[in-house]
Amino acid sequence: MRRILLFCVAALIGSSALIAQNVNKIYVPELRTESRQEVVIPDVDGYEVLKGDFHLHTVFSDGDVWPTYRVQEAWRDGLDVIAITDHIEYLPHKKYVGGDFNTPYEIAKPSADKYGLMLVRGTEITRKQGVIGHFNALFVEDANLIPDDDPFVAIQNARKQNAFILFNHPGWAVDTCLVTEFQQRVFDADMIDGIEVVNHFEFYPRVVSWCIDKELPMFANSDEHGIISEDFRTFGHDSKIERFRPMTLVLVDERTQEGVKEALLEGRTIAYTDNMFMSTEHLLLSLFEACVDMETTSEGEKKNSYKYTNNSSFPFVISVNGSGKKVIPPFSTIHFSASNQKDLEITILNMWCYEDEHPVLIAE
Repeated sequence: MRRILLFCVAALIGSSALIAQNVNKIYVPELRTESRQEVVIPDVDGYEVLKGDFHLHTVFSDGDVWPTYRVQEAWRDGLDVIAITDHIEYLPHKKYVGGDFNTPYEIAKPSADKYGLMLVRGTEITRKQGVIGHFNALFVEDANLIPDDDPFVAIQNARKQNAFILFNHPGWAVDTCLVTEFQQRVFDADMIDGIEVVNHFEFYPRVVSWCIDKELPMFANSDEHGIISEDFRTFGHDSKIERFRPMTLVLVDERTQEGVKEALLEGRTIAYTDNMFMSTEHLLLSLFEACVDMETTSEGEKKNSYKYTNNSSFPFVISVNGSGKKVIPPFSTIHFSASNQKDLEITILNMWCYEDEHPVLIAE
């Protein structure tokens, strides 16, 4: 079965008697895990790197799991910060879970505190994708004050609470990345603070260019509705290659919600999915240099020998002086030779700093 309703929605729908008798005795299964997959990333440019997912759903909109389950999944997967962003316009389970938009956060918060996970209060403003689009409001104070028949007013309501507005999956459902008239209006009003360049399985290279041109931070989020381990599976260290769930790497001064929000507003994010990274060239090169120790091991008349050691959980794919591909697996060292010249031109092929551009490092 592809999706399992961990909250007993299916049972409740099937029996009105059960609703009457057990409405206050709903059993919510826990995710049975005692182990956490640590995602190792050294500090970058002096900032601690937090792993986040800022787009998640529960049974309080159209998701399949209880809010505490989202917390437990995130902890197990090595994340540090998440936002539960249930829709405010689409509530298929409202008859059974009510319509208070703050409830998912309030249910999840004690569990997040228990696991040491940062939980951002958020919600999703949802309208017709090809005309208006979907927007996450993050760091809201009261999600119940956001809804309005006019989506522009709903976004303004979120802004009144100093919310961070994230433009979600700009290529989803329309199979292209175009800015509609409404979306341009929101851009012109300076009410978009970041854009998803990755949503679930989708990667939008063109949106990487949008973010660079508009100087907006890039996000990679799962937008998970079901059980995330059914969609994204992490391979262990023994395999040498690990593929984690989509995540937004946030470079913070301090490990607090204020620190996360400041980093987002300042654009210090790196989007990750399927062993690919998207951000500004500066941040991508800084990430690479933080993770990989580069050493010249010997010199000869015609060639130099090099040793590159990867101290992170991610593989890096590079091209040296434009020739071939070399993979530096997680927690591994590779050796290679190159023509004896003053500098090496290292192109990092699994990083994107524009729609069709990879960052280039000139290494001595």
